[in-house]
Amino acid sequence: MFAWLNDLPVWLGFLIVTGTLVVVTCAGIALLRPFVLKVFGPEPGRNEQVTMVLTVGGVFYGLLLGLVAAATYQAYDSAQDLVSSEAAAVGTLYREVSAYPEPERVVLQQDLVDYTNNLLTVAFPDLRAGQDPPGGTAIVGRFQQHLLAFEPRTRTQEIVHTAAIEQFAKFDDQRRERINATAGGLPDVLWGVIVLGALVNLAMLCLFSLSTRGAHLLLGGLFAFFLGTMIFLIAALDYPFRGDLSVSPDPVESMYHNVMNR
Repeated sequence: MFAWLNDLPVWLGFLIVTGTLVVVTCAGIALLRPFVLKVFGPEPGRNEQVTMVLTVGGVFYGLLLGLVAAATYQAYDSAQDLVSSEAAAVGTLYREVSAYPEPERVVLQQDLVDYTNNLLTVAFPDLRAGQDPPGGTAIVGRFQQHLLAFEPRTRTQEIVHTAAIEQFAKFDDQRRERINATAGGLPDVLWGVIVLGALVNLAMLCLFSLSTRGAHLLLGGLFAFFLGTMIFLIAALDYPFRGDLSVSPDPVESMYHNVMNR
């Protein structure tokens, strides 16, 4: 629902989400304030009915928002760990094939260099823009073909080849987990509940009565700003590989420079 936020700068997306909720809340307070007294009657007790509903609804909504925010950040953190694990697996595999004889060693190493370069120059930029990056699977298939075509001629080469095949399987698993993580995101029905809950809470806040309009607008605006900040945080981290807040390719870059010397 909020995937479009990833196409905007972080500051602009933040201002749009928080500003919209603040404007809607302040407008609701200004429009509904004259009718609050007619609907809920005079003081005392005018706010007790609203407070009861706002407190109960706020507790459940706050719990939902907190759990969703925690789960979203956990998914984001897990995606960063997957990138680190894949980079480590590629680096280890590169060192494994370094023990191969010529010309197989150069061919296998070049395949891994091409794959890493594709990650940095094509895959991550495309994922950040919300596109499906091409090329990586073809390079992995090419490497697998070259790896399995090698026939060990000595006991040492057989040991090295077996270890390389095992490491390739580990790398392929890490890569598939990272690819699966790129398709994450909260379901639309959950986003619908979050947005509906926010509107209900803001509506209840508009029905709350304070002695002065300025105080009502100030407190309502602050509450709406805080609510908008939480919703923006969830939306910004919802797709961990998209937007300016996407996971960093730094582990891949570090391996590319330190292990492959590129």
